[in-house]
Amino acid sequence: MHQTMRFLAMRSLLLLFLFVTTAPTLAADITLPAKAPEHREVVLEEVWRLGGDDEEGVLLGMISYGRRDNQGRVFLLDSQLNQILVLDPAGELIATLGQEGEGPGEITRPGGFFLNGPDQVGVVQSFPGKIVLLNMDGTPGGSIALGQDPTAGGFVFAGEMHKFGDHMVLSQGSGNYDQATGTMKTTQLLASLDQEGNQLVRFAEHTQERGLSTQTFDEKAEFSELNVWALGPENVYTCPERDAYVINIKAMDGSLQGRYVRPMQPRTRSDKEKEKAKNNLQVVVNGQQQEIKSKILDTDAVLAGMDVAPDGTLFVMNCYQAPAHQEGDLAQSYDIISPDGRLVEELSLLVPGFNREQDQLQFLDGEYFLWMRNITSAQLNMAASFGVQMGGQEGLDEAEPLEIVLCRIP
Repeated sequence: MHQTMRFLAMRSLLLLFLFVTTAPTLAADITLPAKAPEHREVVLEEVWRLGGDDEEGVLLGMISYGRRDNQGRVFLLDSQLNQILVLDPAGELIATLGQEGEGPGEITRPGGFFLNGPDQVGVVQSFPGKIVLLNMDGTPGGSIALGQDPTAGGFVFAGEMHKFGDHMVLSQGSGNYDQATGTMKTTQLLASLDQEGNQLVRFAEHTQERGLSTQTFDEKAEFSELNVWALGPENVYTCPERDAYVINIKAMDGSLQGRYVRPMQPRTRSDKEKEKAKNNLQVVVNGQQQEIKSKILDTDAVLAGMDVAPDGTLFVMNCYQAPAHQEGDLAQSYDIISPDGRLVEELSLLVPGFNREQDQLQFLDGEYFLWMRNITSAQLNMAASFGVQMGGQEGLDEAEPLEIVLCRIP
């Protein structure tokens, strides 16, 4: 009897050991404190500036995105002139890549870009979705097809893309119009790609169906995990909930490794802010602006933006830190989450002379930022050049020209 009991006990221990060692690891929540341990204010210092009133300088259309490489070069995507400007660490123009067109090395409707190593840039063409490769010596580098929509008569579109080491992740989608029902079905997804444009892993997906007879914007239905995301050295970060501070940490195989969770209530919008949000909605069909029925929510989404520094540090912007809610020279703030998962501080970036009605501050790498002066006027000018009428276009002839200022944390 004693031997039997000992055998059963040993077998139970063995089964427990096998279960523990073979069971899948459950994703764990990392709870961040409601209040950051420290609050640091930094006045950014200017490195160089481009454009503005310099009539003999570089011609700027509408600069939409910037990137900085490990050599200190800065790359600027001009969405209006369909080209990329390359500047050395001192701010001198050393190359202009691409031009408007459909041929090799030519781009149209660029929606973003990434650095494909030290000698090549990849430009994401929004529609039809594809990637155009441009070599630093000015020669075409080929293109990457993003696949064809499997439904008849469908189309493919592409959005934001990031590359970190060997990992490439793109937000893209496809759509199909059903003439019988007068509806458009679109599927947006966040996926990693190989160098041929083949999908490797899907990290998030969002499908919508809408009628085209009436333009409707439903903010609740429009929300998805794709709205705010970032790519790090070994992880993809997404924000799955609109009304909570939750960040999914996903491995490159798509598995959920854990979540950053922090107590925070959504910010309540004023009536004026809700009205402004309605007025900002613009849909243009065949050059004609369409009336939109909108369902605007009473609160902001808790998470407004997210970027990753080269060492894996997360720069997270919550709804209370968004530029529209700051005052004075405070351009924007971030929650800083270390690579080992600690909320280190709240970092506030001050830019003397910052005009939040006209200017934007764009993240480059956590040390360097782009101060895009008069970017709002540049966006309105670009819209006007395409025949799109928007509020705020009055007086554009007297507006100050676009100026790009490279700034850094001292």
